Amino acid sequence: VTGHLARGEPVVLVGGCPLIAAVVGRWSFDSLSAAFGERDCSVHVSRTENFARLYGHGLGLGGVRQMPFRSFVEAASQRGTGSHETDLNYYLQVPLVSPGAAQSTPVALEAELRDLGWAWLHSACEAAASQPLQALQLWAGHGVGMTPCHFDAMDNFLAQLEGRKSVLVYPPHCSFDLYPYPTGHPADNFAMADPERPDLGRW
Repeated sequence: VTGHLARGEPVVLVGGCPLIAAVVGRWSFDSLSAAFGERDCSVHVSRTENFARLYGHGLGLGGVRQMPFRSFVEAASQRGTGSHETDLNYYLQVPLVSPGAAQSTPVALEAELRDLGWAWLHSACEAAASQPLQALQLWAGHGVGMTPCHFDAMDNFLAQLEGRKSVLVYPPHCSFDLYPYPTGHPADNFAMADPERPDLGRW
C-alpha cells in the first residue's frame, strides 16, 4: 500500500480499511439518527440521479436543504411512492471532524471517532506525501446518485461503511481531454464532458 501511495497511484483496500474498522457494523441510519438528534445536516436534493453539488442557472438542477438526519432517512425511504416530494433523490453531507467548522462533532459520536485508525491514516498521509487531515466528512445516500466528473483540491481517502460505490479515476495527464470548465467558472473543478454519456458530436 505504501508503495502505491508514494508513487501517487490510487489504491483500493479489499476486505476492510484500518481507518474505519472500529465502526463497521456499529453505524447505521438508526444509530446516526439518534446521534445527530435534531441537529440540521446539509442534504443535496435533485430530480435526477446527478448531484452536481453546484446548483443554479447554467449549473444544474437541485439544491441543498437543511434537515435533521432522521428527516433525511425518512425522505429517502419514501422515494418513489408517488408524491411530488418523493420523486426527489437525496444525498447527505455532514462534517464529522473539520477544524473551524460551525458545528462540532455530535457528543454521541466522539468516543467512536476516537477509535478510528488515526495512526494508520497518519502513516498513509506520510507515505503519500499529502497534507495532514483537513476534514472528515460523512456522506450518505439511498442507492441512487452520481457526482459529475471532477477533481478535488485535497487528497482523498474514501472509506465505504456500507453498500457499494463505483469510482472512475483518470490520471492527471487526461485532465484537458475531459474539457474542464474555464478557471474562475463556479464549476471550474468539474468536467464539461460526461464520460458516462459522452456527446461525441460536441466533444
